[in-house]
Amino acid sequence: MTKESTNRGAGIIAGIFAAVSFGFIPVFSKPVLAAGVSSTCLLFYRFLFATVMLFALMLMRRESLRIPVRIIPAMLLLAVFYSISGGFLVLGYEYMAGGVTQVIHFTYPIWVMLILVVAYRERIRHSSIVAILLAIVGIYCLGVLGGNASFIPGANKPAGVVIVLLSGLACASYMVGVNKTGAHRLSSLALTFWLILFSTIFFGTISYLNGSLRLLTEPTMVANFTGLAFISTVISNFLLVYSIKNVGSTLAAILGALEPLTSVLACILVFNEPFTLPIAAGIALIINAVIIVILRNR
Repeated sequence: MTKESTNRGAGIIAGIFAAVSFGFIPVFSKPVLAAGVSSTCLLFYRFLFATVMLFALMLMRRESLRIPVRIIPAMLLLAVFYSISGGFLVLGYEYMAGGVTQVIHFTYPIWVMLILVVAYRERIRHSSIVAILLAIVGIYCLGVLGGNASFIPGANKPAGVVIVLLSGLACASYMVGVNKTGAHRLSSLALTFWLILFSTIFFGTISYLNGSLRLLTEPTMVANFTGLAFISTVISNFLLVYSIKNVGSTLAAILGALEPLTSVLACILVFNEPFTLPIAAGIALIINAVIIVILRNR
Protein backbone atom coordinates (compact mmCIF):
# COMPACT_ATOMS: atom_id res chain seq x y z
CA MET A 1 0.00 0.00 0.00
CA THR A 2 1.44 3.37 -1.02
CA LYS A 3 1.74 6.37 1.24
CA GLU A 4 -0.76 8.25 -0.91
CA SER A 5 -3.42 5.53 -0.61
CA THR A 6 -2.79 5.32 3.13
CA ASN A 7 -3.27 9.08 3.47
CA ARG A 8 -6.49 8.96 1.43
CA GLY A 9 -7.83 6.16 3.61
CA ALA A 10 -6.98 8.14 6.74
CA GLY A 11 -8.58 11.21 5.14
CA ILE A 12 -11.86 9.36 4.54
CA ILE A 13 -11.91 8.07 8.12
CA ALA A 14 -11.15 11.58 9.40
CA GLY A 15 -13.97 13.01 7.25
CA ILE A 16 -16.44 10.48 8.63
CA PHE A 17 -15.53 11.20 12.26
CA ALA A 18 -15.50 14.95 11.59
CA ALA A 19 -19.09 14.82 10.31
CA VAL A 20 -20.19 12.64 13.23
CA SER A 21 -18.57 15.06 15.70
CA PHE A 22 -20.34 18.03 14.08
CA GLY A 23 -23.57 16.06 14.35
CA PHE A 24 -23.56 16.34 18.15
CA ILE A 25 -24.02 20.12 17.99
CA PRO A 26 -27.79 19.94 18.74
CA VAL A 27 -27.19 17.73 21.80
CA PHE A 28 -25.15 20.48 23.46
CA SER A 29 -26.84 23.50 21.85
CA LYS A 30 -30.52 22.81 22.49
CA PRO A 31 -30.30 23.02 26.32
CA VAL A 32 -28.29 26.25 26.04
CA LEU A 33 -30.74 27.87 23.62
CA ALA A 34 -33.64 26.71 25.80
CA ALA A 35 -32.03 28.59 28.70
CA GLY A 36 -32.36 31.85 26.76
CA VAL A 37 -28.85 32.20 25.30
CA SER A 38 -28.88 33.87 21.87
CA SER A 39 -27.43 32.16 18.81
CA THR A 40 -24.56 34.63 18.46
CA CYS A 41 -23.69 34.36 22.16
CA LEU A 42 -23.74 30.57 21.83
CA LEU A 43 -21.32 30.72 18.90
CA PHE A 44 -19.05 33.11 20.81
CA TYR A 45 -18.71 30.81 23.83
CA ARG A 46 -18.44 27.73 21.62
CA PHE A 47 -15.44 29.18 19.81
CA LEU A 48 -13.97 30.81 22.94
CA PHE A 49 -13.87 27.49 24.80
CA ALA A 50 -12.44 25.81 21.70
CA THR A 51 -9.73 28.47 21.32
CA VAL A 52 -8.57 27.94 24.91
CA MET A 53 -8.50 24.15 24.40
CA LEU A 54 -6.56 24.41 21.15
CA PHE A 55 -4.08 26.87 22.68
CA ALA A 56 -3.45 24.52 25.62
CA LEU A 57 -3.04 21.57 23.24
CA MET A 58 -0.54 23.44 21.08
CA LEU A 59 1.46 24.43 24.17
CA MET A 60 1.59 20.81 25.32
CA ARG A 61 2.72 19.70 21.86
CA ARG A 62 5.14 22.64 21.70
CA GLU A 63 3.74 23.50 18.32
CA SER A 64 4.48 26.97 16.97
CA LEU A 65 1.68 29.50 16.63
CA ARG A 66 3.59 31.49 14.04
CA ILE A 67 2.30 31.73 10.52
CA PRO A 68 4.32 32.97 7.52
CA VAL A 69 3.43 36.54 6.51
CA ARG A 70 2.63 35.46 2.95
CA ILE A 71 -0.09 33.11 4.24
CA ILE A 72 -1.88 35.72 6.39
CA PRO A 73 -4.14 37.06 3.56
CA ALA A 74 -5.28 33.51 2.72
CA MET A 75 -5.88 32.76 6.40
CA LEU A 76 -7.97 35.89 6.86
CA LEU A 77 -10.04 35.03 3.80
CA LEU A 78 -10.62 31.47 5.04
CA ALA A 79 -11.61 32.81 8.46
CA VAL A 80 -14.15 35.17 6.87
CA PHE A 81 -15.67 32.32 4.85
CA TYR A 82 -15.79 30.09 7.95
CA SER A 83 -17.47 32.74 10.10
CA ILE A 84 -19.98 33.73 7.41
CA SER A 85 -20.91 30.08 6.88
CA GLY A 86 -21.64 29.49 10.57
CA GLY A 87 -23.29 32.85 11.15
CA PHE A 88 -25.56 32.78 8.11
CA LEU A 89 -26.62 29.20 8.83
CA VAL A 90 -27.77 30.19 12.32
CA LEU A 91 -29.51 33.26 10.89
CA GLY A 92 -31.27 31.04 8.38
CA TYR A 93 -33.04 29.19 11.21
CA GLU A 94 -34.95 32.42 11.92
CA TYR A 95 -36.51 32.30 8.45
CA MET A 96 -37.40 28.63 7.99
CA ALA A 97 -37.62 25.25 9.67
CA GLY A 98 -34.39 23.52 10.62
CA GLY A 99 -34.89 20.63 8.20
CA VAL A 100 -35.48 22.94 5.24
CA THR A 101 -32.43 24.97 6.24
CA GLN A 102 -30.27 21.84 6.33
CA VAL A 103 -31.38 20.80 2.84
CA ILE A 104 -30.57 24.21 1.34
CA HIS A 105 -27.29 24.53 3.24
CA PHE A 106 -26.17 21.12 2.02
CA THR A 107 -25.97 22.51 -1.49
CA TYR A 108 -22.36 23.28 -0.50
CA PRO A 109 -20.97 20.12 -2.18
CA ILE A 110 -22.51 21.43 -5.41
CA TRP A 111 -20.84 24.79 -4.83
CA VAL A 112 -17.56 22.97 -4.21
CA MET A 113 -17.86 21.20 -7.58
CA LEU A 114 -18.75 24.42 -9.41
CA ILE A 115 -15.80 26.30 -7.91
CA LEU A 116 -13.38 23.50 -8.80
CA VAL A 117 -14.72 23.21 -12.36
CA VAL A 118 -14.93 26.95 -13.10
CA ALA A 119 -11.90 28.27 -11.22
CA TYR A 120 -9.52 25.30 -11.36
CA ARG A 121 -10.73 23.42 -14.47
CA GLU A 122 -10.97 20.16 -12.51
CA ARG A 123 -12.99 17.21 -13.77
CA ILE A 124 -15.70 15.90 -11.47
CA ARG A 125 -16.41 12.18 -11.50
CA HIS A 126 -19.94 10.92 -12.10
CA SER A 127 -19.75 8.97 -8.85
CA SER A 128 -19.35 12.22 -6.91
CA ILE A 129 -22.44 13.73 -8.56
CA VAL A 130 -24.49 10.61 -7.76
CA ALA A 131 -23.27 10.63 -4.15
CA ILE A 132 -24.17 14.31 -3.72
CA LEU A 133 -27.68 13.80 -5.12
CA LEU A 134 -28.24 10.78 -2.85
CA ALA A 135 -27.06 12.79 0.15
CA ILE A 136 -29.32 15.76 -0.63
CA VAL A 137 -32.38 13.51 -1.03
CA GLY A 138 -31.39 11.72 2.18
CA ILE A 139 -31.16 14.99 4.11
CA TYR A 140 -34.56 15.99 2.67
CA CYS A 141 -36.01 12.75 4.07
CA LEU A 142 -34.37 13.35 7.45
CA GLY A 143 -35.07 17.03 7.93
CA VAL A 144 -38.31 17.64 6.06
CA LEU A 145 -40.29 14.42 5.67
CA GLY A 146 -38.91 12.97 8.91
CA GLY A 147 -40.01 16.06 10.80
CA ASN A 148 -43.47 16.14 9.19
CA ALA A 149 -42.65 19.54 7.74
CA SER A 150 -43.54 21.05 4.39
CA PHE A 151 -40.78 22.23 2.11
CA ILE A 152 -41.43 25.97 2.14
CA PRO A 153 -38.02 27.66 1.77
CA GLY A 154 -37.91 30.92 3.64
CA ALA A 155 -41.59 30.69 4.63
CA ASN A 156 -42.36 33.03 1.71
CA LYS A 157 -39.36 35.18 2.67
CA PRO A 158 -36.82 34.97 -0.18
CA ALA A 159 -34.19 36.52 2.08
CA GLY A 160 -34.02 33.28 4.07
CA VAL A 161 -33.20 31.23 0.98
CA VAL A 162 -30.51 33.70 -0.09
CA ILE A 163 -28.95 33.74 3.39
CA VAL A 164 -28.72 29.94 3.64
CA LEU A 165 -27.45 29.60 0.06
CA LEU A 166 -24.74 32.10 0.94
CA SER A 167 -23.88 30.03 4.02
CA GLY A 168 -23.43 27.02 1.73
CA LEU A 169 -21.34 29.04 -0.74
CA ALA A 170 -19.15 30.34 2.10
CA CYS A 171 -18.73 26.79 3.45
CA ALA A 172 -17.72 25.56 -0.02
CA SER A 173 -15.28 28.46 -0.46
CA TYR A 174 -13.69 27.59 2.89
CA MET A 175 -13.35 23.91 1.99
CA VAL A 176 -11.80 24.68 -1.39
CA GLY A 177 -9.57 27.37 0.10
CA VAL A 178 -8.07 25.01 2.66
CA ASN A 179 -6.74 22.87 -0.19
CA LYS A 180 -6.01 25.51 -2.82
CA THR A 181 -4.34 28.33 -0.92
CA GLY A 182 -1.06 28.63 0.94
CA ALA A 183 -2.94 27.84 4.15
CA HIS A 184 -2.56 24.10 3.48
CA ARG A 185 1.14 24.43 4.35
CA LEU A 186 0.19 24.98 7.99
CA SER A 187 -0.35 21.98 10.21
CA SER A 188 -4.00 20.98 10.66
CA LEU A 189 -3.82 21.99 14.33
CA ALA A 190 -2.36 25.45 13.69
CA LEU A 191 -4.79 26.16 10.87
CA THR A 192 -7.73 25.13 13.05
CA PHE A 193 -6.52 27.31 15.95
CA TRP A 194 -6.30 30.51 13.92
CA LEU A 195 -9.66 29.97 12.24
CA ILE A 196 -11.38 29.33 15.57
CA LEU A 197 -9.68 32.35 17.19
CA PHE A 198 -10.93 34.64 14.42
CA SER A 199 -14.45 33.24 14.79
CA THR A 200 -14.31 33.92 18.55
CA ILE A 201 -13.49 37.58 17.92
CA PHE A 202 -16.12 37.83 15.17
CA PHE A 203 -19.05 36.41 17.13
CA GLY A 204 -17.93 38.03 20.39
CA THR A 205 -18.07 41.43 18.69
CA ILE A 206 -21.52 40.75 17.22
CA SER A 207 -22.87 39.52 20.57
CA TYR A 208 -21.55 42.62 22.34
CA LEU A 209 -22.97 45.00 19.73
CA ASN A 210 -26.44 43.43 19.71
CA GLY A 211 -26.53 43.25 23.52
CA SER A 212 -26.92 39.46 23.74
CA LEU A 213 -23.59 38.74 25.46
CA ARG A 214 -24.09 37.29 28.94
CA LEU A 215 -22.02 35.63 31.64
CA LEU A 216 -22.16 31.89 32.21
CA THR A 217 -23.21 31.11 35.76
CA GLU A 218 -24.93 27.71 35.60
CA PRO A 219 -22.60 24.67 35.82
CA THR A 220 -24.77 22.72 33.36
CA MET A 221 -24.36 25.47 30.78
CA VAL A 222 -20.58 25.41 31.21
CA ALA A 223 -20.64 21.64 30.81
CA ASN A 224 -22.64 21.91 27.58
CA PHE A 225 -20.26 24.51 26.17
CA THR A 226 -17.30 22.31 27.11
CA GLY A 227 -18.77 19.39 25.17
CA LEU A 228 -19.76 21.64 22.27
CA ALA A 229 -16.26 23.11 22.10
CA PHE A 230 -14.28 19.89 22.47
CA ILE A 231 -16.35 17.37 20.50
CA SER A 232 -18.14 19.53 17.95
CA THR A 233 -15.50 22.22 17.39
CA VAL A 234 -11.93 21.17 18.24
CA ILE A 235 -12.10 17.52 17.18
CA SER A 236 -14.51 18.07 14.28
CA ASN A 237 -12.68 21.01 12.71
CA PHE A 238 -9.25 19.43 13.11
CA LEU A 239 -10.45 16.21 11.45
CA LEU A 240 -12.23 18.16 8.70
CA VAL A 241 -9.08 20.09 7.79
CA TYR A 242 -7.09 16.84 7.80
CA SER A 243 -9.69 15.19 5.57
CA ILE A 244 -9.75 18.06 3.07
CA LYS A 245 -5.97 17.96 2.79
CA ASN A 246 -5.93 14.22 2.06
CA VAL A 247 -9.05 13.47 0.00
CA GLY A 248 -9.93 16.86 -1.44
CA SER A 249 -12.80 19.28 -0.97
CA THR A 250 -15.47 17.38 -2.92
CA LEU A 251 -15.19 14.06 -1.10
CA ALA A 252 -14.88 15.77 2.30
CA ALA A 253 -18.07 17.72 1.49
CA ILE A 254 -19.97 14.53 0.59
CA LEU A 255 -18.89 12.85 3.83
CA GLY A 256 -20.38 15.87 5.62
CA ALA A 257 -23.82 14.35 4.95
CA LEU A 258 -23.20 12.21 8.02
CA GLU A 259 -23.55 15.35 10.16
CA PRO A 260 -27.36 15.76 9.86
CA LEU A 261 -27.72 11.97 10.06
CA THR A 262 -25.86 11.96 13.38
CA SER A 263 -27.86 14.96 14.61
CA VAL A 264 -31.18 13.20 13.96
CA LEU A 265 -30.07 9.96 15.61
CA ALA A 266 -28.60 11.80 18.60
CA CYS A 267 -31.82 13.78 19.11
CA ILE A 268 -33.85 10.55 18.91
CA LEU A 269 -31.69 8.98 21.62
CA VAL A 270 -31.22 12.01 23.88
CA PHE A 271 -34.46 13.97 23.44
CA ASN A 272 -36.78 11.02 22.59
CA GLU A 273 -37.69 12.47 19.20
CA PRO A 274 -39.70 10.06 16.99
CA PHE A 275 -38.06 7.63 14.57
CA THR A 276 -40.11 7.48 11.36
CA LEU A 277 -39.98 5.72 8.02
CA PRO A 278 -38.70 8.84 6.16
CA ILE A 279 -35.85 9.06 8.67
CA ALA A 280 -34.96 5.44 8.00
CA ALA A 281 -35.02 6.14 4.25
CA GLY A 282 -32.82 9.20 4.73
CA ILE A 283 -30.30 7.20 6.73
CA ALA A 284 -30.13 4.55 4.00
CA LEU A 285 -29.60 7.14 1.24
CA ILE A 286 -26.85 8.97 3.12
CA ILE A 287 -25.05 5.74 4.01
CA ASN A 288 -25.15 4.76 0.33
CA ALA A 289 -23.65 8.13 -0.61
CA VAL A 290 -20.79 7.55 1.82
CA ILE A 291 -20.31 3.97 0.54
CA ILE A 292 -19.89 5.36 -2.99
CA VAL A 293 -17.09 7.63 -1.72
CA ILE A 294 -15.38 4.72 0.05
CA LEU A 295 -15.69 2.34 -2.92
CA ARG A 296 -14.42 5.00 -5.31
CA ASN A 297 -11.26 5.18 -3.22
CA ARG A 298 -11.21 1.42 -2.49
